[in-house]
Amino acid sequence: MKIAVTKLEEKSEGVHELFRSYGHEAVIVSTMLAADPSDPEPLLRLCQMISEQKIDILIFTSSLGVEKVLDKVKPEKKVRIVSVGPKTAKKVEEYGLKSEVIEKFSSENFADHLNEIKGKTIGIARAEVPNPELIGSLQSKGAIIIEAPAYRLEPAGNSILEVLNDVDAVIFTSAKSFDLSGFKPENAKKIRSIAIGPKTADAMRKAGIYPDFVGNGTLEDCLSSFDRYRSH
Repeated sequence: MKIAVTKLEEKSEGVHELFRSYGHEAVIVSTMLAADPSDPEPLLRLCQMISEQKIDILIFTSSLGVEKVLDKVKPEKKVRIVSVGPKTAKKVEEYGLKSEVIEKFSSENFADHLNEIKGKTIGIARAEVPNPELIGSLQSKGAIIIEAPAYRLEPAGNSILEVLNDVDAVIFTSAKSFDLSGFKPENAKKIRSIAIGPKTADAMRKAGIYPDFVGNGTLEDCLSSFDRYRSH
């Protein structure tokens, strides 16, 4: 099947191969593009703290965040690195480092995965999109959080509507990529729509669109879930 996916162009490396491994063809529609963060200071501060060995745990939520940090500084091996999804972990490996992979990106899952973090200093490199639920859940367990927008997302001017007649389904990879896609409730009546995770699903429902199913935050889960969904 041909599946449109609102993947950021800068984060689309390996997407075509991934979809082919599940027997599908990816049609990438980047509704956003990446730019430098509005304020570079938080990222520079995080990198400085990494170089001074003041970070105990480093969280990467995307492969692009990995590049933005590790191009500037390389953490000591004793730093615990946590990656959201296998693609992010693979990018960490390209820099000669190892990371734990968290398969499900949710605030509660992060806190449970990290376990005992009281008094630990956690650095988070992310897009310039706040996630107060994640910060709150980690702080509630006694962690000190240093978060830094590693990049900012801007509209790319691309509409998902341009490819809808040529695809069988669409996967929205973030709430913002959905908001900028131009996808409407009437489109959802004609094509399967998939949310990569709960936050994206919430954005879709607010717009009157109920996704056919919701992934756990990774494309791998969306694709395997899609195949299970189709078989029923």
